Amino acid sequence: MAAQTSQASASVPNVGNSDGSSFPVRHLPLLALMTVAHATVDTYATMILPLLPFWQVKFGLSYGVAGLIAAISSLTGSVAQPIVGIITDRGRDPRWVALSTLIAAVGTSMIGIAPTYPTFLACVVLGGLGTSGFHPQGYKIVGSYSGTKQALATSWFLVGGNVGVAMGPLLGTFFVVTYGTAGTLGVLPFGIIIAGALWYALPKWTAMPVDEFGVRTVPAPPAPPPAEIAVLSRPRRFIALGFLIAVVAVRSTISSSLNSYIPLYFVRDAHVSEAFASQVLSIMLLIGAGATLLGGFLADRFGRLRVLAATLAGIPPCLIGFLLLPAASPVAIALLWAAGALVTAGFSITVVLAQELWFERRALASGLIVGFAFGAGGLFVPAVGSVADVMGLRAAIYVLAGLPVIVLALTGIVAWLLAPGARRAQQSLA
Repeated sequence: MAAQTSQASASVPNVGNSDGSSFPVRHLPLLALMTVAHATVDTYATMILPLLPFWQVKFGLSYGVAGLIAAISSLTGSVAQPIVGIITDRGRDPRWVALSTLIAAVGTSMIGIAPTYPTFLACVVLGGLGTSGFHPQGYKIVGSYSGTKQALATSWFLVGGNVGVAMGPLLGTFFVVTYGTAGTLGVLPFGIIIAGALWYALPKWTAMPVDEFGVRTVPAPPAPPPAEIAVLSRPRRFIALGFLIAVVAVRSTISSSLNSYIPLYFVRDAHVSEAFASQVLSIMLLIGAGATLLGGFLADRFGRLRVLAATLAGIPPCLIGFLLLPAASPVAIALLWAAGALVTAGFSITVVLAQELWFERRALASGLIVGFAFGAGGLFVPAVGSVADVMGLRAAIYVLAGLPVIVLALTGIVAWLLAPGARRAQQSLA
């Protein structure tokens, strides 16, 4: 038996080593399941806002009150994530993500049958709490089992989420247009199936990784932070993390506001159907999935902050060009899609950078970025809606076009805080 094991081990291609020196191929099934689960959870997370035209009619909502739905969704689906990160950093049961997936599925699927606006918001809260429970542990699992290719693996994980983000509007609109608002129950089976798969498979795959030939190996520790970050003092790293959280918060204000109000802009200002508006948004989010993967690849090659700054610089001209053209024209829609891609392209960069800045508490760092910072940005969506109530949706989108200037300034501060570490790392290599 020992001889057979040795022969099998010798025949394994040298593509992924237990020390994390390259991408660990034996962990691909685990990472694939987590990516599919991320797609499922984010499908539920993004079903609600693209259906705002339906909720606005059903409950008689103004733009500002409609934005409150986005704020509550972001608050419960994102801000609570650091708390979950604290819990999961200390715990070892991966089935937390399975339970969270089920809660997200049940809460979101029930919104269509809510008889009153308060009941509707209660379902939004329940679905958001499920989303909060999934992401910190999900990012931690992916980061711990991706060797030195954390940005690439995180990008693939985010691609799953972005595919879900794109599928949410399509599935939600399809079921609601076909069966009425109660049609949201049609998406419940997807979450039940994925939650069951996670509950069954995750404990086996994470307890003791197994390679293609069934040889039990010891899990590799997470990759250490880059030398230029490791040499920085803890207070300086935390200050940089604070500004990075601000970067994500402002950028998420842009993202959440576009996701919330672009369907309303097309329906109310461009006078197109809800189905067309949902398709435009879904394609924008699907393009964003590819942009996230490309952003992670470019960040590993050219530097994270450089790529992040480049993506931010392209957002204002794209949004302004979109507003200056007829909304339903092909060029305007292409510019909108480009803006959406640039907004999402830097997301994996900020997640990985946060994990490196607080490498001692990776799940909590992920929760601060994916959860608190993203949710804090979502809280400003009602303010954007109030601008739309007073001045119109076009003026509100012009405001969004100016926000990347603030994000670029905050990114510059982060780069300044990290610069001494880069100099020390270069000196140590000289």
